[in-house]
Amino acid sequence: MQGGPEKLTFDRSTGTFGVITNNQTISLGLFDPYKQQALDFNNLVQNHQKTIELHNQYMALEERAVICLKAKDKVIEDMTRKSSAMEAQLKKALAEAEFWKKSLEQKSAVCSDLAGRLLEIKRKETKSKVLAEIKFANEAESSTGENSDNVLDTARSRRCKRRRLLK
Repeated sequence: MQGGPEKLTFDRSTGTFGVITNNQTISLGLFDPYKQQALDFNNLVQNHQKTIELHNQYMALEERAVICLKAKDKVIEDMTRKSSAMEAQLKKALAEAEFWKKSLEQKSAVCSDLAGRLLEIKRKETKSKVLAEIKFANEAESSTGENSDNVLDTARSRRCKRRRLLK
């Protein structure tokens, strides 16, 4: 045991001086481990509170992540459903386009065939009409042109008419 520094005191009522010694019966070195334990315990409690707060934050983040994953899965399902619906519509449109293309080709072939037949009929009619006119012109005129009623109808004019009719 150590004695501490001494202090003088004065008592006014009695007028006496006294000496007070600061006795430290227990050294400070004995309390240091307990102070350290108390600090460690306080740190442990504070760390535990921080751990609880961090755990709560982690759980909240985990819940948000689960909600986000569910939303993502729902969006993916919706997009897949819409994609398959659009694909079905596209296939239907392509099939319809193919049908119209085949129909157009068939109608085009029929129209081409009919146009060819009509052209051939017109050619035959034109030839028969021209031949009939030539035959009629040949029968109506004589070699001298005397049986013509028109004064201007000469052999030369008849020859020009025949050339025009033959073209």
